[in-house]
Amino acid sequence: MMKRLMAIFLLIVVLVVAGCSSPNHELIESEGAKGQDNEQQISEPALDYEGNGGFLWKVLHGKTTMYVYGTIHLGHPDFYPLASGIEKAYEDADVILPEINMFKVDVNEEKIKEMALFEDDTTLDDVLSEASYAKLSEIFEAHEMTLADYNHFQPWFLGTLLNQISNEESELAPEYGVDLYFLQRALEDNKEIVDLETVEMQYEVQSGFSMETQVQMLEGSIADHEETASFLNQLGYNWVHGNEDAFKNQLTEGFESVDEKYQQAINDTRNIHMAHKLDEILQTDDGQTYFVFIGAAHVLIEPSVPGELEKKGYEMERIY
Repeated sequence: MMKRLMAIFLLIVVLVVAGCSSPNHELIESEGAKGQDNEQQISEPALDYEGNGGFLWKVLHGKTTMYVYGTIHLGHPDFYPLASGIEKAYEDADVILPEINMFKVDVNEEKIKEMALFEDDTTLDDVLSEASYAKLSEIFEAHEMTLADYNHFQPWFLGTLLNQISNEESELAPEYGVDLYFLQRALEDNKEIVDLETVEMQYEVQSGFSMETQVQMLEGSIADHEETASFLNQLGYNWVHGNEDAFKNQLTEGFESVDEKYQQAINDTRNIHMAHKLDEILQTDDGQTYFVFIGAAHVLIEPSVPGELEKKGYEMERIY
């Protein structure tokens, strides 16, 4: 059975919600954004989120230094500050390289909406099973949303909304994500920021799956919804404590249930592209220090970014 694939997918990409995320062009606010008490709905014992945090490599080429850091796109206040070696890698950097600079995203809402909508008269209730549609409707109603308002949107897009709901129910939140942590500091420190990808690239990946795969991902997430918040909590715990095997197992759980093109699209192809871009930077040997921070799947799941750089002849030093 496929487990939480949509949640995994949306942790591998940086989720940038466009203004078209609802028919009224309103964002779904997180509990924190609403200013409400973020009281946990999880009955299990609270997890300890204080740890080193993440997975870090260092590579030297001539006079140029590059750090490659595997992060998580959600976070918890107790994550910070991160381990001293990670904080120093950022502080030493002249240039930082996130997947996307979320503070300078120029989203073409019409283009995103065009990708999100069905191209014909197909509706969501046509492609989802009756049981899945009914359960998703119940989940939406519990969060004061009406599924009928989204009936002309494709399954991948409903998955992004369902994932936001799961985020609200977990102990982690996008506003404490490691990406935002370093981007905010980089703006304050006036560091140069260079994107590795664009938001359009990431939405194209999401919308590019076959309808069969989209339905499989969404229905799996609907079926697993009650477990997803706990899954995210455990993922954050494994990340901040550097539990590499457990973290990888969580990320790859369910990959065997979809065709190989799925993993290639969300991870493999993107990793090869990012490694190629980092190689180009290293080859300039401009003497600067670079701090790269990308989702941890990109540094742990082969073909990984560190692995691809090693294939190009670089010696990757594992720090954390």
